[in-house]
Amino acid sequence: MPVYTVHLPSRGASEDRVPIVLPGAAAPPPRPVPVTQAELVDAVFVPEGFSRAAFWLGPFWLAWHRLWLELLAWLVVVFVLASGEIWFIAGWTSFFIGFLLEILLGLEANNLRRAWLRRNGYRLADVAAGASRDDAERGFYRRALETAVRPPEPGKPRPQSYPASPQQSEVLGLFPLPEDPK
Repeated sequence: MPVYTVHLPSRGASEDRVPIVLPGAAAPPPRPVPVTQAELVDAVFVPEGFSRAAFWLGPFWLAWHRLWLELLAWLVVVFVLASGEIWFIAGWTSFFIGFLLEILLGLEANNLRRAWLRRNGYRLADVAAGASRDDAERGFYRRALETAVRPPEPGKPRPQSYPASPQQSEVLGLFPLPEDPK
């Protein structure tokens, strides 16, 4: 069953903080972040696992996903391997190193994409799984729309809050405040 991480645009710096969990300590339970329906339009689904497209079409995959720094690093490595083949690396060794680097790119491609999303202001919103990508998207949107913050409908009055009465302000919790001895 394919698993996807879902990323949404960040609204503020406080949401991007990741809690620090010490080894052996229990992780805090994940808290759902309320989203607006407008934010759900910009959701990005990134699959988990090996990327065959990145393995076979490395530089094209990097350019398609706008991973320019990673593409530059890939080009530098290919240039170094190509120039090293001429001077001091045997042809089969250079090919083998290049093949291992393509395997590494296939393994880490989706993590590179997640890092790019993080650098560009996206936050991890959820993890979705399903028999297909469509099922994972349906499950995510169903859960997200149940908890989404909806704008008020036009024409409906907003509920108003009323100030507390003076008698209520004298009581703190379940016990009344001590009286002043005069």
